Amino acid sequence: MPTRIHFGSGRLQELTGLLDPAWKRILVVSDRGVAECGLLDRVKKELTGREVGSVTEISVNPSFTDVEAGAVKAREFQPDLIVGLGGGSPMDAAKGIAMLAANPMRLRDLLDGLPRERDPLPVVCIPTTSGTGSEVTPYAVFTDLENGNKCGYADEKIFPRLALVDPALTFSMPTSLVVNTGLDVLTHALESYLSVLAFPFTDALAMQALEVVTASLPAAAAHDRSAQEKMAYAAAIAGITIANAGTILLHVQAYPLTVFHGIPHGRANAILLPRFLDFLRRSSSVPGKLERIDAIFAPYGGVAAFLASLGVSTDLRDYGVQAEEIPMYVRKTIVKSDVPLTPAPVSEADIASIYGM
Repeated sequence: MPTRIHFGSGRLQELTGLLDPAWKRILVVSDRGVAECGLLDRVKKELTGREVGSVTEISVNPSFTDVEAGAVKAREFQPDLIVGLGGGSPMDAAKGIAMLAANPMRLRDLLDGLPRERDPLPVVCIPTTSGTGSEVTPYAVFTDLENGNKCGYADEKIFPRLALVDPALTFSMPTSLVVNTGLDVLTHALESYLSVLAFPFTDALAMQALEVVTASLPAAAAHDRSAQEKMAYAAAIAGITIANAGTILLHVQAYPLTVFHGIPHGRANAILLPRFLDFLRRSSSVPGKLERIDAIFAPYGGVAAFLASLGVSTDLRDYGVQAEEIPMYVRKTIVKSDVPLTPAPVSEADIASIYGM
């Protein structure tokens, strides 16, 4: 895991000293919310003495168009470094822009396996949410609006060079965002723990993340700053676990819920979680791990009760999902590369049962 991590509240002010002096032209990729709250200006101020440009037109669940337009701006600006500032969307977009800035091509072609000719520009990530862990992974997820798909991309060269994790940047998150991003941390940890690629190192970190999230997320949602700091820590270590062990069926089943119903990604994972665990209890090869997961949730009354305490319904009808949509979701899910990492045989009927409609 080659990313250097700099962690602690207030550490943003140390940004300049952490960067390679050769990085004289820096493009910051963020979104309108980050720009409007003044954080983009704070980062630019920390970069005094360097030429700084910015891209702020990044959507939640960044689209192919967002990334390709950002890459055009990057090629015009000719930066030495791309900085992803914000939640998972700006950080993932920064990785895509870094790749396409160095390799003028369509994002679709890159995702379809057309080889790149050059390494991407270096990336530094500064998360403002405690969720995706993108600051420490070689992954990025983009939305193909044309075909209604979320598409994952992996390349060792898009591991950020530096993750500056300043939990103070998360303190202003609204409760809904704290919960939704925190649920992404929860499912990252749980899925990487269950993955067929898991090994003792990732198991230890995944269990630590699960324990921290269950103990801290309710208080973080109430804006307890100590709990929010712990969530920033959990997000990063869960990111490290998925960088090594990946995510499994649950994550890719959630993608259609986000694409077609706008359900935030972390919440979409959580909606399916109780039924997903029920499926694994019936057919998985890791019963001991499932027992340890159940033990973590037992003090809260079980997984479903923990989610209910955070205001998360696990009934897809509450989100406007119709039963007739499920066959399409199944078809989109069964072909994803995360499915074989699941510790159980997975059929289309299994996927449909987890949707629960």
